[in-house]
Amino acid sequence: DKPINLTNGPQGIRAIQRPPLFFKPVLTALGITADDATLYALYFYFLVLLVVGFAVVITRRLENSWVGRAWTAIREDELAAQAMGIPLVRMKLGAFAAGASFAGAMGMIFGAKQYFINPESFTFMESIGVLAMVIVGGMGSIPGAIVGATVVTVLNLQVLKGLSLLLNQLRATDAVIPIINYPLSRWPTQLDPAKYERLVFGILLVIMSILRPQGIIPERRHQLELEGRRAEAAPALAPTAGGGADG
Repeated sequence: DKPINLTNGPQGIRAIQRPPLFFKPVLTALGITADDATLYALYFYFLVLLVVGFAVVITRRLENSWVGRAWTAIREDELAAQAMGIPLVRMKLGAFAAGASFAGAMGMIFGAKQYFINPESFTFMESIGVLAMVIVGGMGSIPGAIVGATVVTVLNLQVLKGLSLLLNQLRATDAVIPIINYPLSRWPTQLDPAKYERLVFGILLVIMSILRPQGIIPERRHQLELEGRRAEAAPALAPTAGGGADG
């Protein structure tokens, strides 16, 4: 907040105005009525879909352009890219600005939806969640990023919190664990699944790094490289296998 107060520092930005419901008169004319809460939920849902679609199109265009190829070259080998005449500093700043623009667009929507935003809105777990989305889905893959975001979001919001809610409901009914006859009412609240989000994400990252480091949907170029290596290795193994069969 110093020397110029732009974000109000740790106090955050309060009373963020939501965008007007410009389509409400049209719905009223069509005889469709709904409260503002429902309309805003639909508004932000389709707005997010629109922004995601726009980001996918722009990213795909950049990927197939000379800018995207330059970014790929820098990622693979900075020294070789510089030797080919690619300006490292300029291209890195461009990549950072492009990524920050997408993050800023979604941050604007997030702030308008929440009415309020401050540094506490972006905790360490938010960074871990984004990292898990990228690694699980596949780095460098647009479909992989979407699938990874879906898997992590469902795991966090539906599975873990759903298990905690179910556990709380079973506690209220005095249910017991079969075989050992342990009453769930005595189950400590410190062991609720939702409180172990970091542990679950950490285990997920370790498992993906070991079993499938390329992610669920790997980058197409990376996938073609793997297929090429397998095709090159197949002829080398064929004579050995054949010799063993003849022997």
